Amino acid sequence: MSRKTTIIKDREQRRLTVERVVSIPLKLSWQGWTKPEHIERWWGPRNWNATVYEMDVRPGGVWRYRLAPDAAEEGEEAFCKATYSEVAELSRLVYTDTFTDSNWNLVADSDMLTSVTFEEAGEGTRLCIITHFASTEQLEAAEGMGMVEGYTETLERFEDEIRLYIKGS
Repeated sequence: MSRKTTIIKDREQRRLTVERVVSIPLKLSWQGWTKPEHIERWWGPRNWNATVYEMDVRPGGVWRYRLAPDAAEEGEEAFCKATYSEVAELSRLVYTDTFTDSNWNLVADSDMLTSVTFEEAGEGTRLCIITHFASTEQLEAAEGMGMVEGYTETLERFEDEIRLYIKGS
């Protein structure tokens, strides 16, 4: 089973596609994306940590979180609010993720429409994340702030952490 993360940046469509087959069964992959206690273990790039303040995984539900670098890592903490528009259990999540300030006020022009699909792949799961940007400039800015590397590291952390969880169960 491949552990490689594939990333495709499409400037014309203003989207970033990230795909990885993980050695985690579909049901556990879904839980890894929809349970705050799991998300906090792996969401974000290596040497960053996530705090989930709210996670209501249903259409219209909200996921509020903060990403912050570890003490040894450089970077500014980020507050985000995602609003789910589609939840198809075990197969698809669609949400609009938006940067906020620390009081959860939305940052203008920071919306990213994101879909995550889950598909059985042998004994694992194929994850496909597609993030749509309002403009090419937004896509370029996201790449400039490390989103491509961040997604790769995030999915590596996802696989590592959920596999540890499975072993500990």
